[in-house]
Amino acid sequence: MKKISLLIFLIVVILAVPLALAEEDNLYLYDSLELYLNVNGEFDLKKEGSSASLKDVNAQLLLYPQESYRQKLLNIDTEGQTKEDQVNFVWNDQKIEEKEFGYSAIIKTNNQRTEVKTKIPFPLKGIDDYKEYLLPTITIDSDNQKIIQKATELVEGEDDAFKVAFKLASWVEENVIYDLTTLNAETSQKASWVLDNKNGVCDEMTSLFIAMSRAVGIPARFVSGISYTTSELFDENWQPHGWAEVYFPEIGWVDFDITFGEYGYIDVTHIKLRDGFDPTDAATKYKWLANDVSLEAKELDFTVNIKDQGNSEKEMILLEQEILAKEVDFGSYNLIKGIMKNAANYYAATTLQLAVPKELEVLGRNKRTILLSPNEVRETFWIVKVTKDLNPQSWYQFPTLIYSEKNVTVRDSFKAQSGNNFYSKEEIEELTVKDEEKTYSRKISFTCNYPKELKLNQKAEVKCKLKNSGNANLNDVNFCLDNICEIVNLPINQEKSTELAIKGETVGWNKIIISAENEEIEKKSSLEYVVLDEPVIEIKTTLPEKIIYGKNFQIIINLEKNSFTVPKEIIISVKGLGTENKWEISELKEKEELILDFAGERTNNKNKFKIITSWKDKNGESYSDQQEVVIIGEADDFIDKVKMLLNGIISWFY
Repeated sequence: MKKISLLIFLIVVILAVPLALAEEDNLYLYDSLELYLNVNGEFDLKKEGSSASLKDVNAQLLLYPQESYRQKLLNIDTEGQTKEDQVNFVWNDQKIEEKEFGYSAIIKTNNQRTEVKTKIPFPLKGIDDYKEYLLPTITIDSDNQKIIQKATELVEGEDDAFKVAFKLASWVEENVIYDLTTLNAETSQKASWVLDNKNGVCDEMTSLFIAMSRAVGIPARFVSGISYTTSELFDENWQPHGWAEVYFPEIGWVDFDITFGEYGYIDVTHIKLRDGFDPTDAATKYKWLANDVSLEAKELDFTVNIKDQGNSEKEMILLEQEILAKEVDFGSYNLIKGIMKNAANYYAATTLQLAVPKELEVLGRNKRTILLSPNEVRETFWIVKVTKDLNPQSWYQFPTLIYSEKNVTVRDSFKAQSGNNFYSKEEIEELTVKDEEKTYSRKISFTCNYPKELKLNQKAEVKCKLKNSGNANLNDVNFCLDNICEIVNLPINQEKSTELAIKGETVGWNKIIISAENEEIEKKSSLEYVVLDEPVIEIKTTLPEKIIYGKNFQIIINLEKNSFTVPKEIIISVKGLGTENKWEISELKEKEELILDFAGERTNNKNKFKIITSWKDKNGESYSDQQEVVIIGEADDFIDKVKMLLNGIISWFY
């Protein structure tokens, strides 16, 4: 007996995430860091004539660690003289040569933020002392008409200043591509240029955000400093960086880092060195009293090392993940839901992305920044597509990972296998919540009882309940189960039930959409069930037209599934010429070809073969098929004819 097994391989696709999640500490989640900062500068004095002479030279280093509620300067070591927010260096040696300067500092940063707990009325009032931060500058040209038009368009109708700033920051992040090629410019590009060209680096994206904020009457300033990044765009983790601070009355200055997706705060790896009106403000100023001497300055060099780490701090935005379908077919679409809960009593924003293997395609924009009110719960959705070109003999477990700007992650997975449920793009889009602002949706739930399998033409009932587990009464809810809809009122802690009669008319996977929607809620889900037919195997036999005595020959049997239901425990028996061959196949998903080799010495005039095939369905019910075929035998000479005659007599006793 021969045994054939259709090998089902488990393919676990390695998930490549562009973040150091497992190998390195997540610095963003420490409550504090002690950092060594080294800032080094250099300039070259050059003689421009035969009478060149130098009396003295002065360098003002204006990038200096700022003291604040989230940053403390523990120690500074320098040959210069510290004064307020700068370090001054003076050389009186009259030597025309290269000069070096700088400082080393130990800085403690704390994972703290300026908390915004309540609505800030917009337009702003009480900002007279900060009007200078509303004025346009060379780079931040907030008086540009295109900037004014776009900014006012984005915030029209909004009466909360924090949400205004959030909308402006989100628009810049979503519409301006981070592009390092703009670094080739001698100076930072104007905000209006960034708006027109839709690309820039951190300084330029921040300039546009500040310009738009100033255009709508919100004071904003530019911050220069250093931050830690895991981006593959940079060779070193610690990089010079620019972000914004926005002023809100009775709150103070609040951080907005557009490129990091940190709105309303900055993480503990940010070192603030200066704030100002414009990103082009000089980092170093030089003065020299000389004759025929020029000064050529080099860029400042920054290095940061970690001296000490505080304690790991719990992230206040909690993440969960839900997947619509845990098993789908190749080429199918699927829906990934991210759930965020703000456990803090202040406004908090998070920037989320979905990381998936290369065999999955994320449709539309992957990265999204979401603002949550105190203790609010929100949902967001990604549509993914499974590639069609996968091995039909294998099944794949695809991991999905949602991660935040702080490298906080939540993982899940789903299975893809040929023959599983298939969702079209249109079906997934129908199940996607259109208004993610309806946060009360998490307070309602569906509970449904229905058969997951039906036989063809079998009837069944689907019963679903809609429950309000929140703290508000819901009125005029459009509650739909497939095409049966009714308008219901749903008081606190109450349930509404609905029923649907179904019949297994369409073989294969079927879906029923259940939804509930009004002005406060929007909830959708899909009920999946499969309609099974009887397993059918199509058996095709390929025979030689005749058999020549003494010459070997083959019989080829092709088995193919001719039903949705997969035949299982298949046994094929072929009897003929005094022999019996058997094969066992665990299940038949794809076409299977069996080749039987026979020796020609047992041939007779009429060679009968009996082909018996039996199989079962998943419940053990048996099915069978039987075929008989005859192949005429011939001989090339008299002796072979006699042998064939004798073989025929012997075959009577088989």
